[in-house]
Amino acid sequence: MKYVGWFLIWGALQSLLAPYAVLAQSRPGPSGVDLCIAHYNLENLFDTLNDANVNDEDFLPQSEMAWNSLRYYTKLGKLAKVIAGLNRGEVPDLIGLCEMENEGVLKDLLRQPELRRSSLAYLHCPSNDPRGIDVALLYHKSRFKPLIRRDLTVDLPGDTASPTRKILLVSGKVSGGDTLHILVNHWPSRRGGLEKSAPNRYAAARCLRKAVDSLFALYGGPDRCQIVITGDFNDTPQDLSIRLVLGADSSGSRGLFHPFLTMDGGSYCYQDRWEWLDQIILSRSLMQATLLPPSAVSESLNSKSKDKKTASETRPQYHYIAGSAKAANDPTLVQQEGKFKGYPYRTFVGNRYLGGPSDHLPVLLHIRCPRCF
Repeated sequence: MKYVGWFLIWGALQSLLAPYAVLAQSRPGPSGVDLCIAHYNLENLFDTLNDANVNDEDFLPQSEMAWNSLRYYTKLGKLAKVIAGLNRGEVPDLIGLCEMENEGVLKDLLRQPELRRSSLAYLHCPSNDPRGIDVALLYHKSRFKPLIRRDLTVDLPGDTASPTRKILLVSGKVSGGDTLHILVNHWPSRRGGLEKSAPNRYAAARCLRKAVDSLFALYGGPDRCQIVITGDFNDTPQDLSIRLVLGADSSGSRGLFHPFLTMDGGSYCYQDRWEWLDQIILSRSLMQATLLPPSAVSESLNSKSKDKKTASETRPQYHYIAGSAKAANDPTLVQQEGKFKGYPYRTFVGNRYLGGPSDHLPVLLHIRCPRCF
């Protein structure tokens, strides 16, 4: 129930904005656009300044990693170039980011020549992670208008567990006037072993599911409420945290549709094995009608029978463009030689500097937005 109060405030804001949405929908408009949504783990984007409140000693000029201004700005430039071209040569409309030290590095990232003149703005979510690494959302100012944000704390099991990253929840309006909810995640790592660390990710999954269920309850259920979840989950779509605790699958049976579940490849490579640690998950309302299970179509028809409307009339017009989910395939993101040839072109291997942008590939997909412009 702790999420309900701010949602009630959001409901009041919606009632104030409703006349403007009606006007926008009543006048003739463009045929719509594809919204590009992405997620990118920036691999330890630290500045070069010592912060006494976080464990950033590895990323200082005097450290073994010799993290200096030249290396910092080189990494910023490479990351900016990647982000600037993700959306068919343009910036994405929405991109979740994780593994940056603070708000200052986000500002430095957006000051890079490739992004300086873009329409991207940001929302930063600080965390209590001992290393100070945070999550954030970049959004295209002409395509998305944030109205409410919430930083959700993940309570880990055990009295001695270190704090982990918060989940950033942003509710706003896309340019066509409809409401979209974005949740940006960076779940606890596998440090200590996959099995031993799994309960921490179960806790993150429960926190995320609670937020999703609150949104469903307040915004008409999974067939009307439009949710996009991005993140580095440190688990794959097949792991219990995603498949059972969160309840994301390829049919949207529990309201969450996972377009990456049945895909080959991955966003991260470890010991020559590719895995989808970085993912984008959608509410069932964003599935194409052809992807919906028959039970969901029947449920939608039955629930709206009083209004004598068909499922196509009552379901939102927005939908995932089948086949658009992928990892970015730019060759500059992949190591071209040496021991790690074919792996993501990372910045460091241990303390050895390689100079790449990140050890993760960005992931993205497209959503058809008929009323966006």
